[in-house]
Parts: sequence; C-alpha cells; structure tokens
Amino acid sequence: MTPFRSAPAGYVARWDDVEREVLGRVARDVAELVRAESGLEPGIEVGDGVAFTGVARVPQDPAVQRLLPDAHDEDADVASEFRHLTQTDLAAGKVARLVAFADALDSPDELPDDPRDGAELVVPRESAQEFAGALTDVRLVLAERLGLVDDADVETLHDDVLAGIDDDDADEEADEEDDETDDAPDEYAGWERVGLSGRERRYWGGVFVAAGFAQESLVDEMLAELRAGRADA
Repeated sequence: MTPFRSAPAGYVARWDDVEREVLGRVARDVAELVRAESGLEPGIEVGDGVAFTGVARVPQDPAVQRLLPDAHDEDADVASEFRHLTQTDLAAGKVARLVAFADALDSPDELPDDPRDGAELVVPRESAQEFAGALTDVRLVLAERLGLVDDADVETLHDDVLAGIDDDDADEEADEEDDETDDAPDEYAGWERVGLSGRERRYWGGVFVAAGFAQESLVDEMLAELRAGRADA
C-alpha cells in the first residue's frame, strides 16, 4: 500500500489485491452489521434523503455503539429522542458510504502488469470525504474488536504489528509445515469476535494499521490542498 498523493484525477494510491479484498470485505460486513443493529429494513434505500421510520433500535453491539453513540450522556430522554429523529438517516448514510468504499476497491482504476506493484486506486475529490469516513468506520469497529481504548493502546498495537512483520520470514516456514497437516484456515475470518489474541490479533491489527495509514495519507493530502487553496485566495 502506497500513501495517497494528489493527482489531476483525484487522490491516487496503489493497493495490492489482498489489501483491497480484506478491507472491502470488512467494509461490507460492517455495513451489514450497522444495518442489522440499527434496525434498517432491507427495503430502505441507503442513498440520500432517507427519512426516519418508527422508533430507532438502540444498538447492542459495542462496535456499532461507537458508530452510533448516544447524543447525550446524562439525559436518557434527550438521547432517546435524538436517536429516534436521526439514527436511521445516520445509519443509512454510513451503510451507503461503506458499500461505495467496497465497490471502489472491487473496481480499481488500473491493474498493474506486475501484481506486486498493486492496483491503482483513484479517489475523486468529490468522494474523498466519504472514502475517508468509511475508513474511519472500519477502524472504529476493528478497534472495538481489538480492545483498543486509547492512544496508548493504538501505539502498542502498532509496535506489535511492526514487530510481527519482522518475524514474518521466520513464521513462513512454520506456516508451511502446519499447512501440510491441517486444513488451511480462513485468514479473513475472526474480526467479528471480541477479545482477539495471538496471530489473529496481529493479523487484524495489521488491517487496522493499514486502514489508518490510508486514512491519514488521504486526509493529509486533502488538508494540504485546502491550505494551499486558502493561501492562493
């Protein structure tokens, strides 16, 4: 994965097949989780202009509670009324941008001659905020599953992931030996469970770090253009 860079067509990066597949799959799964937990009916369109319908369901999954938090911590009545008036629109908007994000990853703008170079992903400027928002939602859900509470937890995970990368060569031989005797595990499974540990934690920690890298580089480019525009004004 390369950082996003500003280009005439938008913001451009290169992501390899695994990065696109994993992040796209998680985004779709998070979209379905939000839909189910918020009570969005299957027939509700998740585009613009969705109106609230009925009493909003309070999410029970802690990850979705991060995405759809109470508007007021001290007044339950105010929080309930605000959720009733706004949650369906908010949830539908999140579902729509997560699905759009996944669709963009499914159809990169340019496939490389050498797969190791990664496919070119172009995010149009008019879609950049929604793309960054989808990355935020994915990271919030993964953070909940990984038990990340504060910046210190994120820094520790980041260090663990980098240390794990250094050990990859040593692990590869052991993995090959395991594969000779065991059925190959689904490496994409498991993010839905709380309390990830061991190799699963390192794997999904790597996905969390990659999503953060993409988000940060995209937002940095957006802010740089905004500052430059103000300076020229």
